[in-house]
Amino acid sequence: MQRELIRLNGYGSSSPTRVFACVLTLALALQGGAADAAGWPDEHVNPKPAEGDVILPMPCGGAMAFRPVAIPSEGPLSDRTIYLGATDSGRGALEGSHAAQIAGSFADAGGQRTYLLGKYEVSRLQYQALAQPCPKPADDLRLPQAEIGWADAVAYADRYSLWLRQNAIAALPKDDGEPGFVRLPTEAEWEFAARGGIRMSESEFTDRVFPMPDGIGSYVWFGGPESANGKAQRIGLLKPNPLGLHDVLGNVDEIMLEPFRLNRLDRLHGQAGGFVVRGGNYATAKNDIRTAYRQEIPFYQGKETRRATTTGFRLAVVGRVITSRARLQAIDAAWAALGTAPETEAPSKPATPAPAASATPEPAKPSPLDGPPRADPLDEIETIAQGVDDTAAKQRLKLLQVAVRAGFQARDDQRDRAAKARLRLGTFLCQKLKDDALPIDKLRDVHRACVQDRGEQHERCRGQAAMIEAEEAKLWENLRYYADTLVTLVEDYDDAVLGRQLVILKSELGARGLQGLLPVTDLYYRHALAFRRTKSIERQAWLAQCKAD
Repeated sequence: MQRELIRLNGYGSSSPTRVFACVLTLALALQGGAADAAGWPDEHVNPKPAEGDVILPMPCGGAMAFRPVAIPSEGPLSDRTIYLGATDSGRGALEGSHAAQIAGSFADAGGQRTYLLGKYEVSRLQYQALAQPCPKPADDLRLPQAEIGWADAVAYADRYSLWLRQNAIAALPKDDGEPGFVRLPTEAEWEFAARGGIRMSESEFTDRVFPMPDGIGSYVWFGGPESANGKAQRIGLLKPNPLGLHDVLGNVDEIMLEPFRLNRLDRLHGQAGGFVVRGGNYATAKNDIRTAYRQEIPFYQGKETRRATTTGFRLAVVGRVITSRARLQAIDAAWAALGTAPETEAPSKPATPAPAASATPEPAKPSPLDGPPRADPLDEIETIAQGVDDTAAKQRLKLLQVAVRAGFQARDDQRDRAAKARLRLGTFLCQKLKDDALPIDKLRDVHRACVQDRGEQHERCRGQAAMIEAEEAKLWENLRYYADTLVTLVEDYDDAVLGRQLVILKSELGARGLQGLLPVTDLYYRHALAFRRTKSIERQAWLAQCKAD
């Protein structure tokens, strides 16, 4: 059996194949069993191999497969706002839609940060591999490990992290030189990946389930004789979701890292309870399968740890947030810049003549409140706070300053999302101009041949001419709309905003398999920059370039 460790960009400098060979040899030496020398069969590690799989070694000659989950990033405090939950389940207090933020752990060369999520649910064989003696691969050990509690899953992740750090640390992805570690996923990490991440459009992301072109039975083990038939199934038998994750819905419930909290309209309620399981299981009815599905499970049942045959888990590989002093400094700088208003010069004020010398006592020091108001409201709040002696009032002004910054940052985040949407619109308009214009060119060729053969007044030729005229009128309207989008784009957003959102948009298009649109996106961006510079409407030139791209 030949197996290769796939390394993501920026995850280390060693050869992936050499890394896997070294750590596998070391693992075998540590276990010391001739029966393990060949390693596990592929069906126990990665029954459905795919490009981009990340394989981490395990004891006993084993391994575990992970999938990268990418999130575009602009800096240490860059994250992505996503909406979790649903609006159609009738379980608003449990699954109501609410905003959450997500970011990745490991930087790559493409302006993204990623985390890894288990490609499959942890199997019985993988669970037993961290105990002694080493298990022998068997068909029933390919079933997902169930009947575990939250503390069992956390302890397993801890044991696996320690084994990797002690025996195969080079195989772990790194960020800022710091190796990652294994833990349970958070609800946001799980649901973002379960929905398909950035490979999904905004509308697809909010759907009840990820796209299933071959029908739900090809992707999900659910309750009923036509599917799971009342029992868990072996990992990797069905098709994956768009991120390559298998059995992310159905089969066994999957344990999350954080405790259960209710939904309170636009946020989570303050009370934390038992642990959360997501995705449904082999007994969940077909009509109840949904990505928003979540349940609270008690940590304990009677005098025992609560364990159920329907409860399993998958693992995530993530990294520390603060990896070094330099990273902390970058975070502090990014935090200080959040929600700040652009610097503006304060209005000038005529100088006041100095008072004549007198025998009166020396005047008090100037108050920070002297002078004109500051143009930046944040600076003005700071100035007022410095001039106030009352401690409570000073604290409230500080809180007001934070609230204003948060409002500015929310405005900036909304601006960035809108700019990206406008760039995406322009990209598709440019592509549509090409798709509409090329058939018209072919129709013109047919019409010219018709005129040469039959004459311009022939009924067929006149019909072709009328069709060309109608299609050209529609093309012209679309071209006018394209020009309008360029004008408003450069009016509403500066080059810095557009440049940042261009990188994110191209990352998203690439993740969705739309690499063919990347040159079109660049072309639309170049048209915007050129128009900002020249203020010249070049409709025909833009059309010709969209056609030629």
